[in-house]
Amino acid sequence: MTFSLAGRDPQTQEIGFAVATSSVCVGGRVGALTEGCVAFSQCRTDPRLHRPGLRHWEATQDAKGAMEAMQQAATGLHWRQLGIFPITGEGLHFTGASCLGVAGGLTGPNSLALGNFLGSDDVLPAMIEGFESAEGSLAERLVAGMLAGQSAGGERDPLQSASLAVLGDEGLKDTDLRIDDSTTPLEDLSQMLTAWLPKAAAYRLRALNPDAASSSSAIEHV
Repeated sequence: MTFSLAGRDPQTQEIGFAVATSSVCVGGRVGALTEGCVAFSQCRTDPRLHRPGLRHWEATQDAKGAMEAMQQAATGLHWRQLGIFPITGEGLHFTGASCLGVAGGLTGPNSLALGNFLGSDDVLPAMIEGFESAEGSLAERLVAGMLAGQSAGGERDPLQSASLAVLGDEGLKDTDLRIDDSTTPLEDLSQMLTAWLPKAAAYRLRALNPDAASSSSAIEHV
């Protein structure tokens, strides 16, 4: 019972995802990413399935093969909802027969929406349109798409957690945020992102060039 959105920015070559669900701590279970690829495992989630897909992608840059690797590794595949979203080309999705409806996937020019136990048939199109028409950073556009999906019906049970991750260059996550237990997780995630974005470049510099970086006190207490 989850809806998720992967997106990419062809200009910056960033790739990332956002997800929300009606149980706690979704950020530890549903999505994973490596350079150039997002993998989703949801519905009756098995986070171990991310690794075969991403490992295949890292070795081959083949999205179709990555999806097949996840499917082959799955037990009870009819309970699984899977997604692979590459930095170029169309996203791929699979929804098992036992996933609760409304369920399925939808692709946009630079996005993939995936969901099950959705509140209406409008949720996935709203997510794609919300992302593709939004402005701002990739992280902001992902949150915009998720909020649009929520407004179109979201999940049929009340949401409880949400997460957001964006991978930039040098293998560094520019954003990695989680709301683990809340009655308004997407709104909280949006507020957390607003607080995080002004600090993101400073923390990236701390990783890449610590001699030139500001202290954490200077970043956090200005």
